[in-house]
This record gives sequence, C-alpha cells and structure tokens, in this order.
Amino acid sequence: MLDVSMAKKLIERVTEYTSYNVNIMNEDGVIIASRDPERVGTFHEAAYQIVHGGKDIITVEGDHDYPGVLRGMNMVIDIDGRREGVVGVTGNPDEIRPVALITKMAIETMIKYENQKLQSIRRQTRKERFAEMLTHEPNPDPNYIRGLARELNYHEDIVRIPVLCRPEQPKYVDALLETIKSSSSHGGEDISFTLDDKYVLVYKTLDTSKENVFSDYKYILADYLGGALKWMREENIGCRFFVGTFQSNFTQYYYAYRHCRWLADNIHSEHTAVYFYDNAGKYIQQLLPQKELQQIFNVFGNSLSSEFKKDYCELVGSLIDNDFNIAAAARQIFMHKNTFVYRYNKVRDMLNVNPQASPRDKWLLIYLYLYMTP
Repeated sequence: MLDVSMAKKLIERVTEYTSYNVNIMNEDGVIIASRDPERVGTFHEAAYQIVHGGKDIITVEGDHDYPGVLRGMNMVIDIDGRREGVVGVTGNPDEIRPVALITKMAIETMIKYENQKLQSIRRQTRKERFAEMLTHEPNPDPNYIRGLARELNYHEDIVRIPVLCRPEQPKYVDALLETIKSSSSHGGEDISFTLDDKYVLVYKTLDTSKENVFSDYKYILADYLGGALKWMREENIGCRFFVGTFQSNFTQYYYAYRHCRWLADNIHSEHTAVYFYDNAGKYIQQLLPQKELQQIFNVFGNSLSSEFKKDYCELVGSLIDNDFNIAAAARQIFMHKNTFVYRYNKVRDMLNVNPQASPRDKWLLIYLYLYMTP
C-alpha cells in the first residue's frame, strides 16, 4: 500500500525534472499526491480499473472519457509483482508518452530504494524485529511472530489495546517511554517501544475477566498513564494519545496500530486522548469507495444546482457533527435556528426525506454528503 507521505515526496522529486502534471493514485483509485493540489482526494476511474483489472496502461484521449480523469497516460506502479498504485501524467498522449514511461520507471525505482533503505536501517534484535512485525507487516508469518513472542515472554491469550503517544517534541520520546514503564501499572506483559523516533507505542494488557473492562478501559488507561501525564505537566511537555482497538491475536496487532495512526492522521480534537471506538463510524464511512458513491449519486451531482449543493454540505455536515440535533447544528455554523430550519426544509422537500423520523432517510443524507465532499 502506497504511503501518502512517500507519494508526496515522490511527486516533489519527479516534478523537479518535468513541467507536466503528475498524479499518484492508491489502490482505491483515489489521488493521494499531485502537482495540482486541487485534485488530491478525488476519485480516478482509470486508476481504479488498472489496480483491479488486467491492464497495465490506460491512455485517455478526452477529458470526459472517465469520471475524474483528464486526458493523458496512466500506468500501474508495480513493485515486485504487486500492484501498489498508479501514476498518471496529464497531457496529449502522443507528446507525453516518453516522459510518462520514464516517470513510471523513476517512481518504481525510488519506491524500491526507499523500501530497501527502510529495511537496512531497521535493527534486527528480537524486540526490534517483533515491534517491526507488529507495526509494519499486515500479514506476518503467524508461526514466526508467535515464536518471537515466546522468546520475549509475551503471551498471546491476553487482550491488549494499543496507545500511540505523540509528544510535541520528539526529543522527549525516550524519556516518555521510561516514565511510562516506571508506572506501577506497567507489567511484564505490556509491550512498549519507541517508533520512528517520534512516537511511543504501548500495547497495554487488559483483564477481560472483569465485567466492566469494556466500559471502564478509558479510566484504566488514564490511571496507567497518570505518572507520565504528571511528569509532562511538570515539564510543560505537550503530548497526544491515540487509542486503537482491542486485540488478542498477534497477527491482528498491525491493524490495531493502523487504527491509532488513522486517528492521528484524521481526527482533530481538542482532547489530549482520542479513542478509536468513539470514531469508528467515521472510519467505516471513509472505507466506502468513492467509486460506489459515484455510481449511486452521479446524477444528483450533475443535476442539483451549485447553490443547493453548497447549502446541503453546510447544513448536513453540521447535522452529522451534532447527531442531527437542529439547534446544536445551527449553533455550530453560527446560524439562527429559524434560518437553519427554513433552509433545511428546502433540502428535505427537494429529496422528500425526513431524517428526524426515519433512520433510512438519515443514512441517505449522510451518504449523499459523503459523495459531495470526497
């Protein structure tokens, strides 16, 4: 899977040598990096077909041949036989073909080099190799990872939950880890280590034999991190904590860690600690392919006026944030409640829906909102 930060770096390096617009698309057909910032986050039909079909190259002759695609050449990014994504170069296909092919080769070479560099700089002690498998390998060898765990005296038949700690200043990472490990609540089965020189990651054990563990896990984690929080306040060190999902199988710990990273990348909160289960709905909504929304709602997008769509996104977006509470939604966007209701009724009449009375209508508004705000 292409990393967004790596894709941005590749665009920066490649576009030093060409004036053409270059896009990089992920396995879902979404543009994740581009010389044209306005295209980032949009769906690219040709890229989706390349990743999930049998073609390595799709040449687009016209700007309206595919949804979200301008004319140019789009080519698979193949890394050791895996279709990692797509690179596209915009322009007249006859003119850009040599540039496009060189760009594809350069990007594939740079990705392979970055992967090799990452592998070479990772130290391979048992604990470091174990940590690497928990955070960098989506499909680790079950026997190997369990063998490493046994050597390190970690048992698998225990429920753990990951906490990703991100201090504002990376220089405090090592001290933060030592402070956490010095807690009286830190046990031998708690897995903890620094990550990328800027995070501390802890897989904290939880005793699920207690009936209230799933309702009280936030309090358990707050008590566990109490000493570290006190130390940070005294030293005036800012830090945020991203709490992932419960897991009891080492082969699934990678996904629990990715849930933490998703929180760090997508949830902007005033709170120090952010919990995945509080944001699971947003995560699942984000997994919905833009291609599906395009197929369902494209006529809405083409037929509704730009003024209506602007109103729709503002009103429904605030309603989603406030659990469809009209008064709270109006306050969020600094609108008088009567004005909000008047404009909202126009939306409901246009679509013949009543989300306050019908959960099905509520979901229709949500999915249409997701389509209009990719």
